[in-house]
Amino acid sequence: MLKKLSVIAGVFLLAISGVSASENKSLTEDQAKRFVASLESIEALGAELEKEGKIEQLNIDRVPKAGETFKPYSRVVVALKEQHPADFTRLKKTVKPYGFSADGWGAVGDRVMVAYMAVKMQEEDPRAMAMMEGMDRSMLDMMPPEMRGQMERTFVMMETVKNAPEADKKAVAAVKDELDAYMDKDAGS
Repeated sequence: MLKKLSVIAGVFLLAISGVSASENKSLTEDQAKRFVASLESIEALGAELEKEGKIEQLNIDRVPKAGETFKPYSRVVVALKEQHPADFTRLKKTVKPYGFSADGWGAVGDRVMVAYMAVKMQEEDPRAMAMMEGMDRSMLDMMPPEMRGQMERTFVMMETVKNAPEADKKAVAAVKDELDAYMDKDAGS
């Protein structure tokens, strides 16, 4: 499940992103709907950037490291702004019809993704979170270094998903079917 969600996050990274929703305010159903409506346009821009080799150049981690928050869209927006200003301008023009600034789109995308993962995890395997919480973190010291890093990132992801605000999950529940269809389409390609 986490591997699939990591792949989903990676696919979204290829789609590019940004921040306008204040992190102190709840995600609204309207924001979630506008974000989902923008995905096809963003996917087209992402495909162009991928064809130009720019997505790989951005080199953004798809899974947070310990101490980091999961903000894949916001990170891509910042990377585009710093490394490819002309493409950042293209991103701004792409998300504007959906009522977002580039940064705002990324922030909403980050929150939609976290809430979506929380909803999916609860739906597909409600025991996974309890199992992860029950794991003794001292076991990480006994793991080989390459496995330890992966498990640490898994813990960070689980913590992020566990802390998804209820209001965000409620807003995303309204667009879950559309997100499922989008994810299923991308998973099949």
